[in-house]
Amino acid sequence: MKKYNPKEKYPVYSDVRALVTGCGNFGDKTLYKYFVGKDEIKELSYKAFSDNIINLATAAYALNLKGKKIALMSEARPEFLQAYLATLCTNAVIVPLDKELMPDQILGFLKVAECSALFISPECKRKLGEVLNDAKLDYVFVMSEEEYTPYVGSYEDFASKKEINFYEMTAYGKYLLSAGFMGIYNLTYDPEAMAAILFTSGTTGTSKGVMLSHKNLLVTASQAANNTPFAYNDVFLSVLPMHHTYETTIDIAILHIGCTVCINNSIKYVLRNLKRFKPTGFVLVPLFVQTIHKRIFDEIKKKGKQGTFNKALKLTKGLRKVKIDLRRPLFSEIISSLGGRLKTIICGGAGVDPELLQDFKDMGINIYQGFGITECSPLVSVDLYTRPKIGSVGPAIPCCDVKVLKEVNGELVPTEANEIGEIAVKGDNVMLGYYNDPAATEASFTEDGYFLTGDLGKLDEDGYIYITGRKKNLIILSNGKNVYPEEIEEYLLRLECINECAVVARTNNLGEAVVTAIIVPKQELIDGCSENELQEEMKKAVLSVNEKLPSFKQIRNVEIRRSEFDKTSTKKIKRFML
Repeated sequence: MKKYNPKEKYPVYSDVRALVTGCGNFGDKTLYKYFVGKDEIKELSYKAFSDNIINLATAAYALNLKGKKIALMSEARPEFLQAYLATLCTNAVIVPLDKELMPDQILGFLKVAECSALFISPECKRKLGEVLNDAKLDYVFVMSEEEYTPYVGSYEDFASKKEINFYEMTAYGKYLLSAGFMGIYNLTYDPEAMAAILFTSGTTGTSKGVMLSHKNLLVTASQAANNTPFAYNDVFLSVLPMHHTYETTIDIAILHIGCTVCINNSIKYVLRNLKRFKPTGFVLVPLFVQTIHKRIFDEIKKKGKQGTFNKALKLTKGLRKVKIDLRRPLFSEIISSLGGRLKTIICGGAGVDPELLQDFKDMGINIYQGFGITECSPLVSVDLYTRPKIGSVGPAIPCCDVKVLKEVNGELVPTEANEIGEIAVKGDNVMLGYYNDPAATEASFTEDGYFLTGDLGKLDEDGYIYITGRKKNLIILSNGKNVYPEEIEEYLLRLECINECAVVARTNNLGEAVVTAIIVPKQELIDGCSENELQEEMKKAVLSVNEKLPSFKQIRNVEIRRSEFDKTSTKKIKRFML
């Protein structure tokens, strides 16, 4: 089997302090554009970003936080990654938390992770309220806009406060450095040491603390930088939650390249901000891609332009065969609605319908799929922009080895090419284990050290990975046949009448698993149809899908929901609630 090994333009940094000082070499180049208040936009340069981190880390070191655990909770803002990397520069452990969690859940994670301090935005601090007092933290660092330059006060004044402003910390760190305090410059970093504890999103109703090392984070960020087609002049619109390792890894990868990141201020303003910032690239999860796709084709239908669109599509496909590419000029109206410069979308977190990928490609926008999981920091593979295969998430990145396993006589053995099994990973991207949970850690690894991802898929002859679904979602029928819900969901989501869906197993009165589709129809159908009319419409939709499926995969039962599914902050459906 072939192994992909690209020439590494962006090497792995020796430690996080080298990464931070290295990105400062981009100088006055804008790293972040972000909103302040409702509509004001500010900018932060690479040099200011780098300096702030060194200053923060120096102040944190002076507060004796080396080796401690520091939580981080906020909406997307420039201070998030600064706090994240400053914590690592201090040789402390970062614990990013999902701001969408309930206060008692946050409190639980703070206690489980044994956190000594917390970086938090004013908005999240208000949400936690009095619960924050129960966490018994030594320090709370608040990310307000107030500036403290230069710092005035003694160490005793600084250290005696339980609540310290983020920018007071940077000012104090700068003061210490100017006074000759070497602090973090005396530290050495163990690449194998724990750097982060990441609580999994809980789509199955449970959360475990994933322990990632310094090496995990630095290696995958370098791999992300080397395995995507982005360059110095690219501009991103950031829409994913920053606490998630997918977004964090991409953000750290960008520090290698020198791109500019525009932080979206609300999901409801994504289309407006596309036009405002005119990004060239996007990093998304499938639900966002599906939503954009639906809006484009709804608008084409609404304007009665299906015929014109189909003619342009046929023309561009023909011209591309003779090396003439007119996709972007002919579909300029669509591309303009996405800001006018969008060329590339990286999509990860779950599989994407190959037909949807082809639709975007036909319009001049390339979507490259990646595959990963938090326990793998999270990158495992990328659908390489040099030789993509539609439907594949690409080959394994060079820092790891992937194989597909099946159970034979109670033992896990490798599958043949194109045979479905569980995807297993071994390499520099794989976690240290689950925090304070040796039993769960042991159960997640094979005897020879491969991490069992829980994802089902296959490898082709070239080593390209194809994802078929999650092991926990697999439906096993009474006749022993396997049904992959994600495959059926792809067919359903192609239908205009369906907004969201999930395929699950329901048990009938004989104790047999029945393939059941839970469907959220489009809002106009919910608003304009009676219950019977809605049932009939969905029945027709399901019949049209069943015609394309073998009999054992066909949907036998339909449940209709009038509200969207409960989701994680990365827009994955919480299936355990179904």
